[in-house]
Amino acid sequence: MVSHRRSYAWVWITLVLVVALTVAGGATWMLTQRLHSRTRQVMLNYDGYSISIKTFDTTVADILARYDIQLGPGDEVTPDINEALEDETNITIKRAMAVDVTADGKTTTVYLTGGTVKDFLDKAGVTLREQDLINIPLDTVVKPRDSIVVTRIDEDLLVETESIPYKVVTKKNNDLEEGLTRVIHEGKEGVLERRIKVVYRDGEEVSRMVVSETVVKQPQDRVVEKGTAKYVTIASRGTREKYTTAMTMRATAYTAGYESTGKKPGDRYYGITASGKKVQPYHTIAAPKSIPFGTRVYIPELVEFWKKRGVSISGIFVVEDRGGAIKGNRIDIYMEDESTTKVWGVRYVTVYILD
Repeated sequence: MVSHRRSYAWVWITLVLVVALTVAGGATWMLTQRLHSRTRQVMLNYDGYSISIKTFDTTVADILARYDIQLGPGDEVTPDINEALEDETNITIKRAMAVDVTADGKTTTVYLTGGTVKDFLDKAGVTLREQDLINIPLDTVVKPRDSIVVTRIDEDLLVETESIPYKVVTKKNNDLEEGLTRVIHEGKEGVLERRIKVVYRDGEEVSRMVVSETVVKQPQDRVVEKGTAKYVTIASRGTREKYTTAMTMRATAYTAGYESTGKKPGDRYYGITASGKKVQPYHTIAAPKSIPFGTRVYIPELVEFWKKRGVSISGIFVVEDRGGAIKGNRIDIYMEDESTTKVWGVRYVTVYILD
């Protein structure tokens, strides 16, 4: 009786164990299936490596965090870092280059994964003007460790003025006494305008060039008259006479008498000079042909000569005669009597040829 009850118990225990194992196996299978459905196969590409990963992570950020992958300035990741992961998602990380851009006195470090020089300038907010210089052409693809330098070229146009000195023009005035001057017109300076192009490189002057010169105001000459008139004082009259030439001449004396001319009073040409005029005392002289008839001369020595003899004369004589021996630097003075001519003899006198 007891043995049958024990056999029956083991049957129930076995049945319960089978059922339990069956239930546990199904739960395990269901759990496995659920976990399998949550895993994702992704491909991670960065720093030259490609890694296939099975993961329960749900976003790109989760993957990067799990593998401690840091993104630097300018680094790019695709898909977006907040993008949800799908099975067979391909994650690519591009590292940015750090390139220094120098312009306007400052250096900016620009981070880009690639591009041309223009792209880096745009990123740095630098505008290249037509006249500016750059060390690398704009369309050049930038490489790591490149350094971009922009040199600013500025031009300025300066306007300078310079005085143009006036000229002094001297004119002779024969009506103004020698040694005197007279200003007819005051001079005025002119003005020269000069335009200069100045070139600056990064704010420092490197060159300047004159591009034009214009006379905006012409100078006016200063006109001065210089006296050339010569004057001699006629002491006996207290007046001054203008003369053209003063010279020292050898002076002799002659009369109209027989001894001097070979003519006697009553002769047809007695006392008639070569000019056709009759001789006059204190008036007539004979001079070489270089001094024309009618020329007035002043001889101060004759004034003194006659003064000593009690005769006051002006000392002004007129050339009205010639003579065979009157050549070169000689004159012959008419006197009324032979004795006076002998007293005079031969002397050197100053002859002023009056104007």
